[in-house]
Amino acid sequence: MIGQAVRRAPGSDDDVDLRLWQSLALELRVIIGERGFESMYARSLHLAAAASPWLASETAQSGDAFALLAARLKQRPAAEAQAASAALLNIFIDTLIVLIGELLTYSILRKAWGDDVVNQAATEHRT
Repeated sequence: MIGQAVRRAPGSDDDVDLRLWQSLALELRVIIGERGFESMYARSLHLAAAASPWLASETAQSGDAFALLAARLKQRPAAEAQAASAALLNIFIDTLIVLIGELLTYSILRKAWGDDVVNQAATEHRT
């Protein structure tokens, strides 16, 4: 479902991944704090790097982490970047579901990304 949301995000341009992460981080930092978010993001990045080693590198400061991710994605072919971005978000969201539950996670995603993105992804996922 997250992969669908990434592919179908409104205004999908080169910075769509950055905006998705920023809005999600904004919502989650209120709940789990800056360090909690950074830890989950770093772990997700580490796990995603198993399939896309080019994602792994030095750790960036919290504000720079998404800019660094966007820069790495722009250096790759579009299909490869999209697949890696979706995998990273899937890992992050799956971890979040384990920690706080599916209902609360989807509520946070709706608040961060809007009903249209989450509802469209859910509808396409069911068909």
